[in-house]
Amino acid sequence: MATYDLTPRIAPNLDRHLVFPLLEFLQERQLYPEEQIFKSKIELLSKTNMVDYAMDIHKSLYHTEDVPQDMIERRAEVVARLKALEEGAAPLVAFLQNVNAVQELRADKQYNLQMLNDRFQVCNCNLCFSNG
Repeated sequence: MATYDLTPRIAPNLDRHLVFPLLEFLQERQLYPEEQIFKSKIELLSKTNMVDYAMDIHKSLYHTEDVPQDMIERRAEVVARLKALEEGAAPLVAFLQNVNAVQELRADKQYNLQMLNDRFQVCNCNLCFSNG
């Protein structure tokens, strides 16, 4: 059945988030050895922020609790970036959680970035998060 599988042909043309369900399907159907599927999942996840999941797959694949040092380092990077983004977004999140402020925003419709910065400490830097 694996000879008719088109996944190897179409996967390079798809985003990672679209390939992952295909790998899940192939694993469920047992078209390929589970070890091969696990290795493909780890490779797919290696360039994402889903480090904890990649670590879990690595543990399942090699039947160990140890994970490679590069995964541990990558996890530390991801957690640090997440915390930095959360801190940067905190003023905006606080503003959006303030029901009165949001009601006022809806009613006035004349809010601009300068006023949001002056009254709620929401600035341009809170509104634009980059991937870099």
